[in-house]
Amino acid sequence: MLLSILALGALQTPPGLDLWSADDVEARRGRDAAIVRSVTPDHLREWHDLIASRPHAAGSEGDAQVIASIAAAFDAMGLEVRVHRFTAYLSRPVSASLRLTAPSEVELPLTEMAVPGSTYSELDDDLLRLGWNAYSGSGVAEGEVVYANHGRKEDFEELAKLGVDCEGKIVLARYGGNFRGYKAKFAEAAGAAGLIIFTDPMDSGYGRGLETPEGGWANCDQIQRGSLKTLPWSGDPLTPGVEATAEAARLDPDDIALPRIPVQPVGWQAAAQLMAPMEGASVPKEWQGGMPFRYRLEGGSGVRVRLEVQQERSLVETANVLGTLRGSLSRDAAPGIIVGAHHDAWVYGADDPTSGTIAMLETARTITGQAEASGVAPRRTVTFAAWGAEEHGIIGSCEWVEGNRQALIEGADLYINLDAAASGLRLGVSASPSLTSLIHGAAAAVPQPGAAPEISALDAWRGEADDLPEPGFLGGGSDHVSFLALCSIPSASISARGAPGTAYHSLYDDLAWYRRVVGEDYRSASLIARITSVAVDRASTAPVLPLDLGRPALALARAATTLLRAEPELFGPAGLEALIQRAEEQAALAAALGESLRVAARGGALDDARCTMVDELLRGLERAWLSEPGLPGRPWYRNLYTAPDESSGYAAWPLPGLQKAAADSDVRIAEEQVARLGAVLQRRAGCLSALRVLLVNAPSR
Repeated sequence: MLLSILALGALQTPPGLDLWSADDVEARRGRDAAIVRSVTPDHLREWHDLIASRPHAAGSEGDAQVIASIAAAFDAMGLEVRVHRFTAYLSRPVSASLRLTAPSEVELPLTEMAVPGSTYSELDDDLLRLGWNAYSGSGVAEGEVVYANHGRKEDFEELAKLGVDCEGKIVLARYGGNFRGYKAKFAEAAGAAGLIIFTDPMDSGYGRGLETPEGGWANCDQIQRGSLKTLPWSGDPLTPGVEATAEAARLDPDDIALPRIPVQPVGWQAAAQLMAPMEGASVPKEWQGGMPFRYRLEGGSGVRVRLEVQQERSLVETANVLGTLRGSLSRDAAPGIIVGAHHDAWVYGADDPTSGTIAMLETARTITGQAEASGVAPRRTVTFAAWGAEEHGIIGSCEWVEGNRQALIEGADLYINLDAAASGLRLGVSASPSLTSLIHGAAAAVPQPGAAPEISALDAWRGEADDLPEPGFLGGGSDHVSFLALCSIPSASISARGAPGTAYHSLYDDLAWYRRVVGEDYRSASLIARITSVAVDRASTAPVLPLDLGRPALALARAATTLLRAEPELFGPAGLEALIQRAEEQAALAAALGESLRVAARGGALDDARCTMVDELLRGLERAWLSEPGLPGRPWYRNLYTAPDESSGYAAWPLPGLQKAAADSDVRIAEEQVARLGAVLQRRAGCLSALRVLLVNAPSR
């Protein structure tokens, strides 16, 4: 077997296989090996050509073609296919211009030029070549310039401390540090008349390595597109909490906080011409970027800019595509195990999203092939999903979740997200704690590409550490958000990074760039598809759902301990220490019960009816994190374990209610959230008690 057992220390059973009897373990390992062999670079390349050969922004003609292609692919696999159409409030560019008006008149480039070696970049459509930010305000802004580093909340606070006034100015901010939408939000709040966001060569250009086309890093023309939506809900801007059907009741666009100022992204060639003439005070050391001059805070009256952006916001129809393989023990309406990746892109999207989309498609082909070869359906339903309009603000997946929330709460087992998942060989995982062993086991069954001597992907992920790696916390920025926030479905984001370059959200993110920089061999996508396929196959065929019982409460205790140490005066009186003790006690009891469950499953003590009951209780343990009132100030988010933070958009807030209390230094919120987390533990305790009774009453064999 392609597994370095010795590297797993004293473990007697390969990770993730402790639900199978000793007699079945070898068969399971053989099936894992067959799955690994089934994933091939040739198939991945074919999927890549199918999806990323044409521009396919949400709602475009290319998007419709991609939707039809994915539906046909699912149908050819023998899956039940559903094209789920939705109507969302999207944005599209009409025109844009940027001119330096002082100290001289210079028209600055807003489009990306064709590069040698890539016919994909030779587009005739100027709007496809134009860099733009969805949901920018339309209009003209003219004024002096201010540089705001990454445009984070703390950057604007620092400008205020330094006496720099943004009122009526054009703010320049470099990409990185936070979600671009917050740059616009904070600039507008500071009184800016407009915002220009630039790609800095130190962050993703020649400061990192050779540029496109010689290398893979951003050249002077490369422009990062992207959405600016920062509303306190995910999905369609006008239908929070309800599915965005054609007939849905909608908010008035004038009543929601989309940007009102014009916002324009540029490459560093344009940014250099704006910033080089600036003669104000020098920036703090950490604000200096990679262009060959000293960055300044202000340009003064001698540097002026005119920015014009025109966009159209309208209702647009697009679709999700779902393919379902029915499980023998799942209820008809249960979506079961869900593997998702979005299909829309800003232009071609060969890396983002399609390196993840092709891994999802290859996983679907592999899983259906295993079912067909064995002649046995999986025990649990598996649903494969290609989501629409993710780039505009995680819209398609959210609309499907909002329209099917109750069915998901009752019948979804877990969610795996594959977004821009394959651009290197360095495995990275963020996941709900209960999925840790499942992911460890899948990574242990897959060889690390190119490793000599041969080791598993788990060994490579762990590196020199003695302990197995812990997945990170899930934050924001992709399609897992609504599954966690609205349904508390245990979720994971799996990816492999490390390629020498980035074409993120640019015209150059095409098949030529991907195959030149990431590789013609598709080793990265193979790694992700293999790990995902093994994880999905194990989860769909295991006697009971392979969820860790003790880790969630332990994760609560650890996150709460970190907050208590940071804010003892706030959380001490709120009773957080007692909550931590309860969580630690529950973690120990749940871990012991988990071992009893594994013994019962291995020993054949659970018939199908009892396995179904166990799965219901395991889902109940996960749903215990839901709180229908939602988070303070963000009622759409209803998961008390994790949520995206409030000011970067990407980072995770573990125990977000407590994080909010700390951010606002609010004793009332602290006390309320400690009480709600206590109720979570109480609900989990009820599920654990019922599971204990079920196991005690199971017949011995």
